Order: sequence, then structure tokens, then C-alpha cells
Amino acid sequence: MTEPRSVPVNKVFVHPVILFNIVDNFERRNDNNKRVIGTLLGRYDKGVVKVMESFAVPHQETEEEVSMDMEYAMRIAELQKKVNTNIYTVGWYSSGYMINEYSNLIHAFYKCQCPTPIHLTVDTNLKDLKMGINTHISLPIGVKNGTEGCIFTPVPCTINGADAEKVGLKFFQQCRSGKKNPNFNDQEQVIGACDDMVRQINMVMSHVKKVMSGEAEADKELGRQLMEVVRAVPHLDTDTLTNMLNSHMQDLLAVEYLTHLTKQQLAISARLNEIL
Repeated sequence: MTEPRSVPVNKVFVHPVILFNIVDNFERRNDNNKRVIGTLLGRYDKGVVKVMESFAVPHQETEEEVSMDMEYAMRIAELQKKVNTNIYTVGWYSSGYMINEYSNLIHAFYKCQCPTPIHLTVDTNLKDLKMGINTHISLPIGVKNGTEGCIFTPVPCTINGADAEKVGLKFFQQCRSGKKNPNFNDQEQVIGACDDMVRQINMVMSHVKKVMSGEAEADKELGRQLMEVVRAVPHLDTDTLTNMLNSHMQDLLAVEYLTHLTKQQLAISARLNEIL
């Protein structure tokens, strides 16, 4: 089986459901398996890999050898592609934070399934009291016409979900906190979002002041991310921004009024039909 032509990978977006699948697979594993593996499905887009689906692959791993059901992995991947023609194999995952010598063997199989397979590791053992999530790609090393090998190189990874899914997660968090009837009123949703934004801005400002005063250590990566956020904000004066917010608020109130009016008209129409 020949390897597909490789493509550059600069960043990886992982859908949150992938993490749930990996954790569920790890909890259901056999007692003699220290880790679980599976196939990642998604698509490539101009140097970015978007991981949207996954499924577990049966395997056995000991200190002497490793084996996986390659036929099962290829068959399930084909079935998934029939369900959704826009996704295909983009790599594989494993639980734990270590990359061992068997990872090269498994990665070699996925090199034959996709152009540039990514390797996603999820620390289900919660080392350092957190779930470490990392993505890697394999790069060749060695001497030309001599000994050759490969090395796993980390690639930036971002957990990326849709806005509608974030609203659903927030709803479940409100239910878990004991709030019996979470409010889905649009106006209160906007107010709550603004309150969250103000709280986050205050948190960032507090950290920046601590760094400038020498109370906290500066982080270059965090500084670059803050600079990107500042650059993304449009340069508008206070009056223009206030007018924009008022305009959107008026549109929101108008939609709410028309929705309420439509419901009332439907109720009146239904009552008239019962009388007639």
C-alpha cells in the first residue's frame, strides 16, 4: 500500500465531541489495555485540519508487541464516508500523554490512509491535575541513502465548537448548578453575554497590571494572543459604537414584539375556530 502525497499542516481544530468519545472509549476499555486508540475523521483546508468525528479501533498492546484491527479501521472509515462524503481519515488518537515506539508503527498505518496524518493525545490519567490535549505530525529524519526514521513534531491545537453548541453546554451547566428554569429570553441572553465579556476584560486587565508592576511573570505567547485580540477589535468611537448597540437592541425588541403579536393572533384565530 503506497503512501498518499503529504500536505502541510499548520494547525488543528478539534471538535469537543471527539474528547467525549475518547474519554468514553477509555472508560470502557479492557482491564489489560493501558491505553485506547482510534481513527480521526475530518478534512484538510489550506494547512488546517478540522477533526469532526472519531471511532475506536480494537487493539492489543503489551511490552513486547502491539496489534490493531486494520481491516476494521478501514471498513468503518469507508462506512463513515458513505454517511458523510465531506469527511475522511485525517489521523488517529490515543489516550495518555506518552508517545512510545509503538506509536510509530500505528502512525505508519495511517500514513497509508491519508496525506498527513495527525496524532492526537488526550491525557485521560489527568497528569498535573488537568487533561492535556496535544496534536503531532510525523516528520522524517536521518541521512540520505542511510539510516532514516521519523520524529513527532507538535502542532498547535484548538478546541473549536459551534456557537449553538456552546449555548447548549451553558444550558446544561445552568441545570447542573440547581437552576430549575434556565432563561432563554433573548434580551437577558445579551445582557448575560455582556456581563461575561466585562468580567473577562477585567480579569485580563488585572493580569496585565500585575505583569507591568512585576507581580506576575510575563508570558510571550499570551501577549501575542492579546495583541491579536486587540487588532481584531474595530476602531470605533464611543458615539458610533453606542448607536450600533442601540440599533441592534431596537431590532431585537421589534422582533420580540412581532413574535408576541403573532402568537396572540394565532391564539385568537384558534379560539374563533372553536366557537364557529
